Amino acid sequence: MYIKNIKIGSLSFTLLILLLVVTSCSDEFDTPDIENNNAPPVITSVSEAREDVPVTQGTLENTYIIRGENLSSIIGIYFNGERAGFNPALGTNELAFVTIPETAPYVGQDNIMMVENLSGTTEYDFSLLTITDFTESTTEEGIKTVTLLGGDFSETSNVIFTSGTEEAGNLVEREAEILSVTETEVTVAVPSGIEQAFINIETSRGASAQSDSYGFNYSIYIDDLNPDWEMSQWGGTFELQSEEQALGQYSIKSVREAWAGLTFLSPSIAFDEYESITVSLYGTGDPGDSVNIAINDFAGQVTVELIPGEWTKYVIPLSEFFPNGGAPAVINRIDFQESSGTGKAQYIFYIDDFGFL
Repeated sequence: MYIKNIKIGSLSFTLLILLLVVTSCSDEFDTPDIENNNAPPVITSVSEAREDVPVTQGTLENTYIIRGENLSSIIGIYFNGERAGFNPALGTNELAFVTIPETAPYVGQDNIMMVENLSGTTEYDFSLLTITDFTESTTEEGIKTVTLLGGDFSETSNVIFTSGTEEAGNLVEREAEILSVTETEVTVAVPSGIEQAFINIETSRGASAQSDSYGFNYSIYIDDLNPDWEMSQWGGTFELQSEEQALGQYSIKSVREAWAGLTFLSPSIAFDEYESITVSLYGTGDPGDSVNIAINDFAGQVTVELIPGEWTKYVIPLSEFFPNGGAPAVINRIDFQESSGTGKAQYIFYIDDFGFL
């Protein structure tokens, strides 16, 4: 899991570099050659190392500073029973560094950090946080949602969708409405206008974690058509910004005769630049109605089944369009052809959140 880097606070740059080099070695320095303090450890605080901010929850694979007494003779640090990597050579009697292992259990636990020295052990209330994955859905009202998976999310305070960077001058942060929270899941409403973002979760215990990228690598239609693309059709009509059924503000309403289609004309996208086409379709007809999605004037096509009265998200690897080889160098056209074959005079479906991954 990728966790964003933050500027170092009071720690020196040299010390942090040394720390990063040695924290992966969990057992190499386990037995310190130092004088016994003849008392168990005393823990007064735990801080996130990069900004030295006190926390009571930590993120897997992040490094933390333990402050207290009798720390120079530490022989083990454990998070919910999982032994952590640490280097006594970098610590003092009042300070120790530790990296939370990726394998530490984080849900259904007593949330205990245990520190052991030559004279005994001390336990400290400390829960763990990580994001392992996320899923996407749409409510009956057409609201796009994301459910973050992992834990321990019990004390989630904020969920932020972040795109761009400060360095590039295009940083955008949008706070999401939290719909539900459990120990292992957080569901939020996706803020409007999101095309691509990383999802950051923050807890009241001071921890934060970041998801993998959400959204599109390249969008063709989200509420409006990408200005680099054009549209055409045969055998029907379409409405570019329909409010009748939409995941955001608008979707494309496609009214088709049997076997008629809607065409998206591209500015020549390199075929090997992306891995998949993703699109959400809303069916209005009968179970079993279908649409052919075709590349380059039907050089390759995939058939998808529509679900009446529901939005369905499809993610189709580009390789599925050409299972026997012969993929083109560029994509210059994508068609959505009605293919139900049931002989009706009219078929209606809606298109939204269309692009490449």
